[in-house]
Amino acid sequence: MSLLSNETLRKFFSGRRRFQLAWIFAALLIFSAKQYPSVLGTAICFAGATLRFWASGYLRKEAKLAVGGPYSHTRNPLYLGTLIMALGATLSVGAVLLAAVMGVVLYLNYHYVIEHEEQKLPSYFGNSYLDYCKLVPRLLPRLIAPERSELEKINADEEVYHFSMPLAKDNRAFEAYVSFVAIIAGVALLVFAKSTFNLL
Repeated sequence: MSLLSNETLRKFFSGRRRFQLAWIFAALLIFSAKQYPSVLGTAICFAGATLRFWASGYLRKEAKLAVGGPYSHTRNPLYLGTLIMALGATLSVGAVLLAAVMGVVLYLNYHYVIEHEEQKLPSYFGNSYLDYCKLVPRLLPRLIAPERSELEKINADEEVYHFSMPLAKDNRAFEAYVSFVAIIAGVALLVFAKSTFNLL
């Protein structure tokens, strides 16, 4: 049986499990931090936060089907952004093994969360959502977005193709950057404290 269709894993990752995993990840990151955040890892983490910010300016939740901006590359850019942030944070402190483990765990978690959400979304958007699923991948993005004409067959509303700062604010887009600063600064301070007290 595939990991992506395992009933035990589906039950395990149900509900608010991703929030519990976030706390576990934070604890493991603190335990693993033995060096100041690297430029590369920090940049990757920042890229994930930026993807979340970008996506927040297009998401109208149940009101209108988002197909513009990052939603033309992946159906779940917010989850992808979080995954990238987590990988960047772990790589920034040289925790390669933790990055690999967390990458797999988060991917499985989001697979089942998204699968559950996909059962509800057709009730909001009907066949348009099903057509969207055929055109744009679930999580891992397609590098080249579909032609605008193809996307307009799914949602012709001009509004969904433009980033909206008020909408981003309503979707608490800036929390992505707050999280980024908290993670990187927190890890740097922790490493400083460890080195000061010879705990590394």
